[in-house]
Amino acid sequence: MPVILFNFTQSALNKIKVPTKEEKIIQFRDTKERNLLLIISYTGFRRFYLVINIGGIYYKIKIGTSPDLTVKESGRR
Repeated sequence: MPVILFNFTQSALNKIKVPTKEEKIIQFRDTKERNLLLIISYTGFRRFYLVINIGGIYYKIKIGTSPDLTVKESGRR
């Protein structure tokens, strides 16, 4: 599944449509905070993750869910 790169703003994130059941999830990466990932599932869940690669091992750490967590708050965490 490809990751879509764009500048995370609250208004831009609110405009993203939920994927279809066939697509299952859509992944987005912020262009400013490269380690910030947003995954949106077909059920409507929007989760922010911190992604890092240490020694060739890919780690994905859940930061929180949207809309409980704004873009600014997720970048600070």
